[in-house]
Parts: sequence; structure tokens; C-alpha cells
Amino acid sequence: MRLLRILLTAIAALILGAIGLVLILPGEKIAKLVADQVETQTGRELVFEGDVGFSWFPVLGISTGPVTFANADWSAAGPMFSAQGTRIGVDVMAAIGGDIRLTTVELEQPDILLEKKADGQGNWELFAQSAPAAPTGATSSSDGQGSAIAGFSLDNLKISGAQLRFVDHAGESFEVSDLGIEMTLPGVDLPADVILSATPASEEIRVSANIESFADLLAGDISKLAAQVSVASGSVSFEGRAGIAPELAGAVVVDLPDAAAFFEALGQPAAIAGPVRVEGDITLTRDMAFSLRKGVVRAMGNTVNAEADMALGGAKPVVTAQISAGDLDFRNMASGGENGGGAETQAAASGWSKAAIDASALDLIDGSVTFAAEAIDLGEFKVGRTRALIEIDNARAVATVSELAAYEGSVTGSFVANNRSGLSVRGNLGVSQIAMQPLLDATAGLDRFTGSANMTLNFLGSGGTLYDIMNSLSGDGSISVGRGTIEGINLDEMFRGDASGGTTVFDSMGASWTIEKGVLRNEDLLMELPRIIAKGKGTIGLGQQVINYTFTPQLRREDGQGIAVPVKIKGSWDDPSIAPDMDALLKQNFDAERKKLEEDAVKALEKELGVTKEDGQSTEDAVKKKLEEEATKGLLKLLGKN
Repeated sequence: MRLLRILLTAIAALILGAIGLVLILPGEKIAKLVADQVETQTGRELVFEGDVGFSWFPVLGISTGPVTFANADWSAAGPMFSAQGTRIGVDVMAAIGGDIRLTTVELEQPDILLEKKADGQGNWELFAQSAPAAPTGATSSSDGQGSAIAGFSLDNLKISGAQLRFVDHAGESFEVSDLGIEMTLPGVDLPADVILSATPASEEIRVSANIESFADLLAGDISKLAAQVSVASGSVSFEGRAGIAPELAGAVVVDLPDAAAFFEALGQPAAIAGPVRVEGDITLTRDMAFSLRKGVVRAMGNTVNAEADMALGGAKPVVTAQISAGDLDFRNMASGGENGGGAETQAAASGWSKAAIDASALDLIDGSVTFAAEAIDLGEFKVGRTRALIEIDNARAVATVSELAAYEGSVTGSFVANNRSGLSVRGNLGVSQIAMQPLLDATAGLDRFTGSANMTLNFLGSGGTLYDIMNSLSGDGSISVGRGTIEGINLDEMFRGDASGGTTVFDSMGASWTIEKGVLRNEDLLMELPRIIAKGKGTIGLGQQVINYTFTPQLRREDGQGIAVPVKIKGSWDDPSIAPDMDALLKQNFDAERKKLEEDAVKALEKELGVTKEDGQSTEDAVKKKLEEEATKGLLKLLGKN
């Protein structure tokens, strides 16, 4: 019993002595003890400046003034870490035994610098150079590095008002302010929980992560990682493996009930509205090669499958991607809301926009993207099976359409946008057997023409605004239509004085044109009917939105001298004047017998049209008035104005 009492007394004395030693040990000594242990383990200097105070309740440890932690010896950017003040709770007995067990670390307004050399080495690789070799037969989760910090643990880390800077000497850098960090690390070989928070715009962004092996991460190896970013009721989650190099591989899920609110919370423009969900397997290697596999995007009621490879290590990303979908419905996007069409119509009526076009996006990436869809609905405009390839090289994008089913026909061709030395656009399209009635109804609001058309169109334009491009257009094209109809007017009956309705059946129609300096010129429009031919020629100002065109229906006669009624269409696109060209009418085909033919033509027209002269009115004036009335009615019927 006496021996037992002696042992208990000795133990109690030892404990009381140790506690007393801690209580009377100056704060500077504890700070030096911690600093020495940190330098032993990392090879870097930890410096406490100003007064160092000792506390024993509620935290056993020290509080300091400014503190700095040295950067890697290859860096000239200053300390890796600095703070205005710290509170450190430390297990002194564990430290005396050679371990670092921090119960609490609180940092005031720290400045954290993460820096990466051009060869990929990071200044956060604290233990890779100082770790001793593992004994024979020993195992380690980080290839022998974990033993160097096996005694390190951190119960609670709290950082507020931090500034984080990331400097990549071989790539891009960024900076985040007002950052909050919370972390628990029971042991370097145990899982660590980390919570980051920041408010870059209107709402707080919260990042929570679970790291399976913090030692592996610090040593530059890979650890299992589960992380989630939460903001504005949306989330981005990742589960897989990651390293601080950076490198990662795993499954990602983006779930945004309100995509617009999510982007606004990040301080970015709302690129898309409504719910968005993205899933896929992603991989990022140390040489900055990114890949997406089994990607699925659900947005605006559509589902798109995607796979992509991106090389991110160069001056700009190089992308190879494949995008495929079934039926795509973009009616809401095309409508632009209830009043979306009104603004567009008003803009067109007042001329092309003179606002500068920002084509800088053409220089953001290089690469190629293949696109496939079974159908695309843009509201009034609809297409079927579509196959296209987009290739981008040095600010020049080429979209090649190998297959596009539209309105019972097909479209092929290419479109080029080049911003290497100023913006230019080029198109080369071929249309085969496309149905005119649904096409014109969707694009121009005209539903009276039927027939299948073949068409070619080539154009080139350049300029910094849409106005400049439209006024610089050059090119050519042609159209041919087989047998078709024009509803609402019968040209044959119109020559008999009846423009009240009916249907014109034509055997063929064709035209070709050239474009120069924004002006389309056509000289050979020809529509053939059993008893009538209709010709047309003139110009259409694509840049100035004006028209000066003559359309001339003519009765067929073997000598080619059948009655013709030229109609002039002249003025602005939105409100042209339409009237018969009486001078051309009365001067057609008159040479030696001009006077006689004029009289015969006037009498024939008077009889054919059933002209009734008013008092004091000449026969010629009466015929002219009647022709103006009937031709105008007929053309308005043709254009769907009445």
C-alpha cells in the first residue's frame, strides 16, 4: 500500500508539475516550440511578430500579432501565408513528444498565396522534400511521405476575411477576396472536412469537401474527394479522386433549378434561364488535358448528349467535341417573349443595326465540334434531320452543313465567320427540292406560292456592324421552280378585268442574280403559264432595304406582241409603292407602226377591260386608269396584302 501511495503521489506530482510548467512557460517559448516543430516538419520558417500571449482557458495555447509562413525557396513572391493575428490552441504535451496537435487555429484577415512553377511544382508541397525514407517493410499512404507528418492533427481551423491568390507561371492566375475557411483534420492519414465560403456577387457561395487523405494531397498525390458547391438553390457536386496539381477524375452533377439566379449569384450574365441539369464523367490530368464522357445536358425541355476532349495547357483551349440530340424544341427562345417580334420588326423597319459586333468569342478556342439532331423547332421555322461540323482555327470558324432536311427538301453548304483582321462572313448554300409554300410562310409570311425549288446562294460581306456587312455584300445565286401555283389570283382572268381571286397555275419559274456592294440585281425572272408569261427585272437594296423592280405579266402570242402590263415596285421594303408602268405599257414593241399599234392596243384594252369613259376623259386615260386599278389589285393579291 505504501508503495502504491508513493506511485500515485509521484504521478500526481508529475501531472501537476507538467501543468504548472505549461502555465508558467512564457508565450514566446510556446510560439517558438510550435515554430520549431513546423520548420522541422516543413523546412520553412514560421514567424510570430509582436506580442505573444499565453492562454489556458478556454483554449490552451497562444494568441499572436502578425504571423508569416515562408514560401518555397524557388519563389520570389513573398510569404505563402500571412495574417494580422492568430489564435492557436496547442496540445503542449504532444508537441514535447514530437507531435503537432493543434486544437484550434483562428486566423485574422490572412493572405494566402498558392503558386505553381512552370514545371508544375506547387508551393503547397510542404513535405515532399523533408520526409525521411520509410523503414524496410513499412507502408505509407503517400509513398513514404506520410510518416513525416504522422503526428500532425488539427481539430478546428477557422479563417475569416481571407484573400486567396493563385499564381500559375505557365497559365492563368486568379484572386478571391473575403474568403472564409473552416477545416477539421483529426490526422493527416484521416479524412479532412473543409468548408469554403465567399460572396463574389449577390449571394454567398458555399463549398464543402471531404478529403480522404490530406497527407496524400499535400505530398502532391491523389486522394478520394467528395465536394459540393451550393449557391442560389443550385449545386455542383463531384465525387471521385483529385490532387492539388490540379488533377481529378470522377462524376460531376450540376443541378440548377433556376440557372439565371445561379449565374447572377456568381456575378455572371444569365446565359440561360429555367432549370438546368448536367451529368457526366470528367477527367483532368496534370498536363491540363480535360475530357468529358457520358455527358448529358437537360435544359429548356431538351436533352443533349455530349462528349468532349479539351487541351487546356496551351495559349487557349483546343476542343474536340461531339454533340447529339433527338428532337430539339427552341420555340420559347425563338419567340423572345410576348413582344419579342415587335422589337425585331421595328429594328428592321428602321434599317440594319449600326452597333459594333463583338466577334472576340471566335478567338477563345480552337478545335472542332460535330453536331447531330433529328429535328429542330425554332417556332415558325422548323428543320428535320441535321448533321453539321464546326471548325475553329485562329479566330476563323467554318460551319459545314452536310445534311439538313427542311420543308420536304434538303440544304447543304457552309458558312464562314472570320475575325482574324476584321470581321467578314461568307456563305455557300445549296437548296434542293424545298417546298416553297411552308418555307415562304415561315420566313416571309407569304403562303400563296406552291412548288418545289432548287436554289444556290453565294455571298461575302465584311464590316464591324450589321449595317456595314449588309452594304458590302457581294455574290450570286439562282432559283428554279417546277410546276406550282399562286393562290388568290388568276393572272389569266386578271387580263380579262377580274382580279377577284382564283389560282394561277404555272409550269416553271426561274431567276438568277448577282450581288455587289449590297445591291441584288436580277434581269431574267421568268414565270411560264399556258397562256401567260411573266418577266421581272430590277434591283433590291439589301443594305439600304429598298426595292426598284418591274414585274411584267404578258399574254402569249406567236409574234410575241401579246398584251403586257408592267408593274413597278419601288420604295422601302416596309412600304413600297406598287403601280403599273404606263409609259412602258404604251411603248412596248412600237417601231414603224407605233401610232397604229397604240390605237389598236388602246381599243383592244378598252374592249377587253370593259372601260367606261367619264365625261371629258380620253380613251387612253380611261384605259390607263382601269389598268392601274386592276394591276394594283392583282399584285396586292399576289403579295397577300388583301
